[in-house]
Amino acid sequence: MERPDDLPVRGVRISDAERNDVVELLRHHCAEGRITLDEFSDRVGEVFEARTTADLELVTRDLPAVATAPPPMPTTRRKKAKQWVFAMMSGTVRRGRWRPAETTNVLAIMGGVEIDLREALLDGPELTIHAIAVMGGIDIVVPEGIRVDVRGLPIMGGFDSRIRDVPVLPGSPIIRVTGWALMGGVSVRNKRPRIKDAVDHARDVLDEVFDDVFGDDRHGSHGRHGRPSLPAPPAPPMPGRGRDRDRDRYRDNRSQRAPQDDWREALRTHAAPDGTVTILFSDISGYTEMTERLGDLKARDVLYDYNAIVREQLAACDGYEVKSQGDGFMIAFAGASRALRCSIAIQRAFFEYSIKHPDAPIRVHIGLHTGEAIREADDFLGRTVIIASRIANVATGDEILVSSLLKELTDGRGEFSFGDCREVTLKGLSSTYRLYPVVWQT
Repeated sequence: MERPDDLPVRGVRISDAERNDVVELLRHHCAEGRITLDEFSDRVGEVFEARTTADLELVTRDLPAVATAPPPMPTTRRKKAKQWVFAMMSGTVRRGRWRPAETTNVLAIMGGVEIDLREALLDGPELTIHAIAVMGGIDIVVPEGIRVDVRGLPIMGGFDSRIRDVPVLPGSPIIRVTGWALMGGVSVRNKRPRIKDAVDHARDVLDEVFDDVFGDDRHGSHGRHGRPSLPAPPAPPMPGRGRDRDRDRYRDNRSQRAPQDDWREALRTHAAPDGTVTILFSDISGYTEMTERLGDLKARDVLYDYNAIVREQLAACDGYEVKSQGDGFMIAFAGASRALRCSIAIQRAFFEYSIKHPDAPIRVHIGLHTGEAIREADDFLGRTVIIASRIANVATGDEILVSSLLKELTDGRGEFSFGDCREVTLKGLSSTYRLYPVVWQT
């Protein structure tokens, strides 16, 4: 059957081959640096949702056409550009719209480096990052769906790949991460793109499906085209469901995070008017040994319980969950007293939990510090954060350890009791710090 002459060509249905041609065009422009990795990911998604020629034209309307014949190869091979990102006893961040070299060397010595590639402009179809962490940390963020190859050597440290198991986008650039970590850590992880309305909508629909199946509105009341106006407070565990219910409720960090449109306001409300913030770090003591003793499945259930208890208490104390990785939490508070109340509530909750579960008790060590911090996207950075993290590292199981500054801020209230002062040297920091344990057992 012939197509009528009056039918617009732009309304004609497209084939898979035409979609693949547009994906290849997007890959070319990503390698040329015209679109970022995030934009590449978004537009590929639009290509596979397209049904007509007009839909495809919308995807590439602001991009120049590319000749079918490949450009002639140069007679001499150009040497790959190299770039250095360095941090020594400090923090360095590369994010936003920036252009990494084809070979980028990242070095962190007793400091931290964050490399965010979501809005990066690449110089070619492949990016190689040599990451070296010496008593420091390197965090590399890539968009979902980008092909990533991670190969590293940890030496008394960690070389961690937390790439989500999602299909690789056709024509995706390749990001290779190599290097080694000496008493430090290198992590490569996915993070949701800053602008991805289609994915937001899909996740909302999936949330509603889970709510219908489990009968548990984990993220508050919201429709298919909106986000919740406020994070829903955690409901108390119901008899007969136990860990399964906690796992469903708390497996997604967004249950205690502010809605995407309001995270900036959430960060502002968890810092004092003068810019100070109290940072709390918590970890399970001996979780590796616990995993070896209990096995992976039971240790995972213990981790679900740990997450549920911590999030329950921080919601009651109006804390803001900045991030959680493995068995560790980073939480922010606008006031030091509020942070101490939350810490004590957490320890008492785990004390009661351990009595009920003598086969798998949970012992937590907590560290806190107050000071000015840099608010960067949905995170806090700077010396205050580093000190709080190091304090948590030297705390023992069942202990809340605070800096002398935090003690001075809360001591005059008469609400809290502190133990004897300890002078310690924190990892990666040259000064000696006076730390105080909080007396929380009654």
